[in-house]
Amino acid sequence: MAPKLNQGNYAIVRTDVVIGVGIRKKESEAKRSDSFFVGLCGKRLTRSAEFGILEKMMGFFLKGKSKDLEKGKRMSEKEQEMTSKKLGIHVGDSFQDTREIREVLDKSVFREEEPTHSQQAEALEEPVAMEVSEPIRDAKPEAVAEPTQESEQEPEQPLSRLSRRSRKAGVEATKAEASKVEENTEELEADVAVEPIRRQSKRPVPLAIPFVLSLLISLLHVGVPFLTRFATNQQSQNLYAGWAMTKGQVPFGDFYGTNGLLYYAINWLGSLAGGHWLLMILQAIALFFSGTYLYRVVRLLVSDKDTAKNVQLLFYFLVLGLGFGGTYVTFFSLPILFASMNFILAYLIGHRKDEGFILYGAIAAVAFLIDPMTSALFYFLAFLGLTAFNIKQKRWARGFYQLLATLLGFSLVFYPIGYVTVWNQTFGYAINQVTYVFNALNFSNGQAFSNAIYYGLLALAFGLVSAFLMSFTKQSSSARRIFRFMGWVGSLVVLVVSIGLPEQGAYQLLPMLPFVLPLFAVWFSRGGEANDEIERRGRKKKNKEVWAAYFTSQVFLPLVALVYLLVNPVVQDVVLQSGQSSERRAIASYINHHTKSKDTIYAWDATATLYQESDRLAASALLTPTSYLGINENRTNVIQQIDRSEPKYIVVNNQVELTSDMKNLLKENYRLVEKKYRHFKLYQRS
Repeated sequence: MAPKLNQGNYAIVRTDVVIGVGIRKKESEAKRSDSFFVGLCGKRLTRSAEFGILEKMMGFFLKGKSKDLEKGKRMSEKEQEMTSKKLGIHVGDSFQDTREIREVLDKSVFREEEPTHSQQAEALEEPVAMEVSEPIRDAKPEAVAEPTQESEQEPEQPLSRLSRRSRKAGVEATKAEASKVEENTEELEADVAVEPIRRQSKRPVPLAIPFVLSLLISLLHVGVPFLTRFATNQQSQNLYAGWAMTKGQVPFGDFYGTNGLLYYAINWLGSLAGGHWLLMILQAIALFFSGTYLYRVVRLLVSDKDTAKNVQLLFYFLVLGLGFGGTYVTFFSLPILFASMNFILAYLIGHRKDEGFILYGAIAAVAFLIDPMTSALFYFLAFLGLTAFNIKQKRWARGFYQLLATLLGFSLVFYPIGYVTVWNQTFGYAINQVTYVFNALNFSNGQAFSNAIYYGLLALAFGLVSAFLMSFTKQSSSARRIFRFMGWVGSLVVLVVSIGLPEQGAYQLLPMLPFVLPLFAVWFSRGGEANDEIERRGRKKKNKEVWAAYFTSQVFLPLVALVYLLVNPVVQDVVLQSGQSSERRAIASYINHHTKSKDTIYAWDATATLYQESDRLAASALLTPTSYLGINENRTNVIQQIDRSEPKYIVVNNQVELTSDMKNLLKENYRLVEKKYRHFKLYQRS
């Protein structure tokens, strides 16, 4: 066996290696040792001279053994014997004691500090490279002591130089190794605690809380008959869309649609079973998966189970407040967006291969076909974040491959489904209506100022601004930095767009949820990643502190805002607009009995509930005169479509101002029904 290094301290020599080294402590062995050197050199040497010769022999031996070590060859016993014979060494049993050999090594060759194990092979090759037999053969009796002293000093010099060289090389190797470890650590995302995060991703997700809360919130769905009267204008139009599709109408053509084709397909499916009970169930399913995927995202992002639960509860709190009554398109896009966030995090920690971006592109297409504007903003920001990450990691080729894979997955889903709009000749209308947001933005009128105050107060009350500000802490995790960037930009864009739109409502802030909730996660986690032991200690106390920080920092305004948003529709209907709902139902019943099923009507009203209540379709794609009129084209189209469709009845809400064109149309083609109502006027085509 070749000598091996033990942490750079000693060369362990195998006991079966036969060398001519032996020193006996006992007096009885002294003669034997002396006779050995006499036989070897022909003269009796002093003890110091014997040690000098031993040092040179050991140097020669170690040089030969180092070469055997590099070549990976083992010397057989026969070869060892032949080697010893060549050296003229005859060894007895007494020279096979390893402990004695070590003592010799300690006193001679390895007196100097040994090099590090990374330089050991070099150290083994450096020692004395002279022939042992030559100085022994040339040695003179009278000058034996002098060369012996030199033999003690000669090995020290090269070893000292070697030691200095080894130390320097060791330091450089240590620095290089540290640099390499640092690079590997960065590449493997050790800054986000890769291994703990991987364990978090495999842990089960609690299902009871999202199931119960999703069901309870969906029970407040405005599609439920006794809550329909509290629907906002947007909610009433969403309900109409699904119902009208069961009557044979198509989105973008027969009615104005700013949402995706799949969203209207969901509404159609939810209206097939009579009423909107099925739509309520579909919404509950969407909210359930939104909560579970959000939990996974937060666990991967901050590695804290308590924070994940708190953010999940906050999600349902915000959904209840901002989206009371449901039907909003954001509810159905959130599970897709949270699933995409989970995919991105899994990729950052090494759980997803590049081929997985095909699936990522496919689910992105599904999200786009549900909520085009929110999804476009989300995936654009995700693209920027992933691009920055790949550039930092020097993954140019991989990043380009991921982009191609994403586009492939997107096209596999988008084109077959999007072809429906080409088939029913509504493709141009779809593009125009989906991009309504860009055309309707207006910051120069009084409505923008009113919206700024309204949405600003809501953002402050629900802590959206606080989450934004609290995220301005240093983040060592690439994942946190990416999602913080997405949260900052996405939240600001949604807020600015909401201010610029003419339609006002708390539901306009719902698209902020996929951007602001990761900021809440960073805030609630206190910027740290708790381990399991810390999680087990004081968990209830920590949760109390989180919610206390949330509510007290907002001066308990979240509760005030929630009560306001829930109570306001009731107050509007029961107090401020007392009797409107009952009159609307009476008019709907009258129209149903005085028209045929193919007749159309129009409601110049603040809601589109009249159509379903009367079981008659709208005469215009723009269901009400208060929505989607942010562009001049729509203000013109609504009058032209009414005039062209010739609706049998037109219902006018006294609180909704008539335009001059509409006044002329009513004056020329319609007469007022003598039946009198306090809140409405009913016009019949003459």
